[in-house]
Amino acid sequence: MFNAIHGSPGEDGFMQAYFELISMPHTSCGMYQAALTFNKRDCLSVLKTYGIKTAESYHINLGDAINEDDIIAKVGLPCFVKANKAGSSFGISKVHEKEKLKAAINTAFKEDDEIIIEAYLEGIEVSVGVITYKGKTKVLPITEIVTENDFFDYEAKYQGKSTEITPARISDEMANKVTKIAAQIYEVLKLKGFTRSEFIFKNEEPHLLEVNTVPGLTQESILPLQAAAAGISLTELFGSAIEESLP
Repeated sequence: MFNAIHGSPGEDGFMQAYFELISMPHTSCGMYQAALTFNKRDCLSVLKTYGIKTAESYHINLGDAINEDDIIAKVGLPCFVKANKAGSSFGISKVHEKEKLKAAINTAFKEDDEIIIEAYLEGIEVSVGVITYKGKTKVLPITEIVTENDFFDYEAKYQGKSTEITPARISDEMANKVTKIAAQIYEVLKLKGFTRSEFIFKNEEPHLLEVNTVPGLTQESILPLQAAAAGISLTELFGSAIEESLP
């Protein structure tokens, strides 16, 4: 099974579990890895123990008491309010004022019963594709995300409100750092297939935002464009994934 379903149920472990139960090879990572990476709070918590830098965060479940002062004391303003388990930037708001925090929390709860509120990181945003290619872990050329909007939201991702620049306009030192960390994440989490990790550089240090284990795979999606920059055609990219999945 060639898995190209970005988001649920192809990226959150449901399909992986089913295909593993019926012993059908598939191109994505395992069930546990998919479920873990789709849960932003759990994934970032695991990776922090390996020294991966992330934004300061605050967690709320549906039904919890909401103390706006405690939230702002922890993450500051502006901050990002996110649905914990949702793709394509659904349920995400950037909050600049305390008065708008509760509305943003309610928006996130429409997508999930768990949310994560993160400190705003100001810096260059990059996307790093990591794949298994011809039997080896391969980090693809880095893409810089430049958006017309306040952040890389649904419009920016899917409605042309952003520019993706590959290779990213960053120093060799920054590129080496984020390449090493992206490969470390792939190995530590025991991922396979196609992945794409998102980072923001704060003081030239990469801070992880999230890990996608079934990134977009259209001809115009970020990961295939990164592969093309590395001299890998779509046929070679997809063919390698199929070969890697076979027993």
